[in-house]
Amino acid sequence: MRFPLALTTKIAAYMIGHKLRGTKKFATVLQLEPLHTCNLTCTGCGRIREYSTSLKDMMSLEDCLGAATECNAPMVSICGGEPLIYPHIEALVKGLLDQGRIVYICTNAMFMRRKMRDWMASQVGKRSEFVDQKIDELMKAGLLSEKDAAEIRKGPKDPAKPVIAPSKWMYWNVHLDGVERIHDLIVER
Repeated sequence: MRFPLALTTKIAAYMIGHKLRGTKKFATVLQLEPLHTCNLTCTGCGRIREYSTSLKDMMSLEDCLGAATECNAPMVSICGGEPLIYPHIEALVKGLLDQGRIVYICTNAMFMRRKMRDWMASQVGKRSEFVDQKIDELMKAGLLSEKDAAEIRKGPKDPAKPVIAPSKWMYWNVHLDGVERIHDLIVER
């Protein structure tokens, strides 16, 4: 898969800058695991055994942003168990983007639709024509139910709550285990 030009250019500029300064070793990606908890309990999953003593542990938002600042890598891969169940995920993504980082969210996608609906609902008062157009497109494609469309059109439940918004510096990395039926066929049987 080819990376977007903006991403490639940003990483290349970072690496060239370090090479010109004579930096021998430098990080290009920070793998940030704010929590080890996962929303799935897949048969044979090593994470459940390996992290059994720390499944309930969670990094604070300040520690996550501090780790990114300390590492100073241009790209942060948010992974772990399932990052979308981290209670501060929206603020973390915003904070990393505010730091000028490229953000990858590695997810099993079970909560992606909810995050997408939250973002679309946040746009109702700002760009209602856009939201209506997107709702129509998603419903025609069978990706959105009438119930979800009605919820989105009501607007955000809490307008002050941050959402994960699209950005040219934010990417989703969806793991197969988010496609539950296929995952079960491949992994558990």
